[in-house]
Amino acid sequence: MSSQQQKNAEAAGTWLEVRDLSIPIPIVPGAQEEAGTGSETLRPGFFKSVSLPEPRPSAQERTLLAKQRQSSISQSIRRGTAQWFGLGTDGELEQLHWQHKSWRHCSQRYGKLKAAYQGDVRVSSLEPASFTAVHSPAPHQMPQIIDPFARGRAFRYPDVMDRPLTPHPAHPPLPPLGSVRSSRVGTGFPPRKRESVAQMSLRAATALIMGRPVLESTRPRRVKRSFAHPSYFEEDAVDGPDFLDTSFFSKMDIADELYSMPDDVFESPPLSASCRDPQFVEKLQSSLPYFTYWITFVHILISLLAIGTYGIAPVGFAQHVKTKLVLRNKGYESVEHVQQENFWIGPRSDALIHLGAKFSPCLRRDQSISELTEEERDRERNSGCCIQNDNSGCVQTLMEDCSEILATFIKWPTSNAPELESTNHSRSSGAVCHQDPRTCEEPASTEPHIWADDITQWPICTYQPEKNHTGLKHLDCIIKGRPCCIGTKGRCEITTREYCQFKDGYFHEEAALCSQVHCLDDVCGLLPFLNPNVPDQIYRLWLSLFLHAGIIHCLVSVLFQMTILRDLEKLAGLLRISIIYILSGIIGNLASAIILPYRAEVGPAGSHFGLLACLFVELFQSWPILEKPWKALMKLVGIALFLFVFGLLPWIDNIAHIFGFISGLLLSFAFLPYITFGQGDKYRKRILIIASLLVFVGLSAALVIWFYVYPMNCHWCEYLTCIPFTSKFCEKYELDQIIH
Repeated sequence: MSSQQQKNAEAAGTWLEVRDLSIPIPIVPGAQEEAGTGSETLRPGFFKSVSLPEPRPSAQERTLLAKQRQSSISQSIRRGTAQWFGLGTDGELEQLHWQHKSWRHCSQRYGKLKAAYQGDVRVSSLEPASFTAVHSPAPHQMPQIIDPFARGRAFRYPDVMDRPLTPHPAHPPLPPLGSVRSSRVGTGFPPRKRESVAQMSLRAATALIMGRPVLESTRPRRVKRSFAHPSYFEEDAVDGPDFLDTSFFSKMDIADELYSMPDDVFESPPLSASCRDPQFVEKLQSSLPYFTYWITFVHILISLLAIGTYGIAPVGFAQHVKTKLVLRNKGYESVEHVQQENFWIGPRSDALIHLGAKFSPCLRRDQSISELTEEERDRERNSGCCIQNDNSGCVQTLMEDCSEILATFIKWPTSNAPELESTNHSRSSGAVCHQDPRTCEEPASTEPHIWADDITQWPICTYQPEKNHTGLKHLDCIIKGRPCCIGTKGRCEITTREYCQFKDGYFHEEAALCSQVHCLDDVCGLLPFLNPNVPDQIYRLWLSLFLHAGIIHCLVSVLFQMTILRDLEKLAGLLRISIIYILSGIIGNLASAIILPYRAEVGPAGSHFGLLACLFVELFQSWPILEKPWKALMKLVGIALFLFVFGLLPWIDNIAHIFGFISGLLLSFAFLPYITFGQGDKYRKRILIIASLLVFVGLSAALVIWFYVYPMNCHWCEYLTCIPFTSKFCEKYELDQIIH
């Protein structure tokens, strides 16, 4: 390069690029004076560069690069999908991690493993470096069996026989042979008791107030484990017989006893782990059952808010009847109000519906309710204004309900009916107490918006002139009744405010007719319907999973989630277990909405039975490694049968239990990772995954069709949720009992 080019490069201050090669060129101050000498003194730290245009790739090269990108993306998707379902060939360390977690979970829940699978399970997600020294056993080569509960120290720690007699500088001396109680005193092991959630929350709050890091503890860390080290037992005779089920532990030196046993199901940090290690903190946080804690917190919070807002219904198993003397249309009457008792110690049924319970009339247009609503409108078309002769008031009612002696019944067209402007004929539908197209100013009955000759289509008159005397009796009287929405089916009745409050109804003081209000929208609550005549609150299928019928119901859910859901989430991960939990609950609620449409149901019953199905699937997948799989299966079957039989009580939704269990079974086969035993087993499980997903999609589509397109009336299906041992044991939720 000539001196002139160097000067140009110095002025440009760029890089010299020849295709993919960048060449830095040192430039020395004062080089302009020595440009012709050919000798330059290099001084470090002063570099300029020259840039040449890079040639663009040809069309063939661009096509080849695009194909390579598409191929790499498709391969990544295939690998990720296979890895998600636990059948991938990559990520051997992750598969090994899952395998050890599954073995641990099976050993603690289903009993003793076969001897060939009680090998080295020292691998922990908290010690990633240890994965490099662990290899999964070949199909025909089983790992060495190390039983920590075997008789004698030589059986517990086989490598002790190979140690030199002189103490190793990295290992502490062996404890004296004898009972474990004598050896644990000198080693100073921390207590076994796990720290409760309340203690951890209090310690975290104290750390925040004191300005210390939350993960840094002010006292010695306790060892957290689900499987205690054998030396932790109080009574452990060396030569005593082995009556305990063997959990699988790693082959350990005595020095390793100073560390906590890695537990991949209930993952606890070793004593030597630093809380400030970013990798350790990240792995620890990824192992926490966040979904379990979150859903449990939401359940408790919403239950307390619901009880605080709506109170507690009468506690019991029957129907509660209260009687009171209240003012009705014809005067004071003794009225009864029947209310279903709630033995869960929680709100009323209508309050649960208002909160978001599963209730079919709020999810879709119900044919029975629509027919009864139309019957109410037909009766309203024949109604008129009944005016008391003593000027005590007036009310909209039928002619047969108005006394001929004590009141005057005004009905068009025989009594001063207004003309229908579009036809020049008198109106035949009406009159209506305190509403008339001749007096309403907003909305006015003028062209082109003439009120129809059908009072069920009249709008609410939002503004009338302030006149005490119009000359029309049905307008000058004191109105005594307004529309009131009563019951869970949206029954409307024109009555007094006092009666409406006694019936726990929704009183509409702005309206004059029942056709002007939408009672079902009031009963359902939450977000209003897009079309007031078409219920569309489909979100109730999953919203009801966060609600409970009472305190006892919430406690049962919390207990189940902290014992079953917590372990399954630590085993399978947050995403997998949350999918199974939510979808199982939705399918269970959808099936219940088809078979039991008029029962207000809340709670994650379908989700919990979906988790119960997860235990069955894990047992089936781990069948070859269990020593007594039939015994574990009989235990699970006994628990499931007990819960299903308990669901035959009339206050429990067994339909959601059954379909939640079926959905959880299919989803668990599809989403839970597997322990594969050879290539043939892997192909078989791929077919099982595809079949399970197809069956689940088919089941979901069938339920949607039965619910929306072809509503199914399966009367015998009700026996799956309640067997009528007596005539009143399974009380019906009939519409005619509520309407009339």
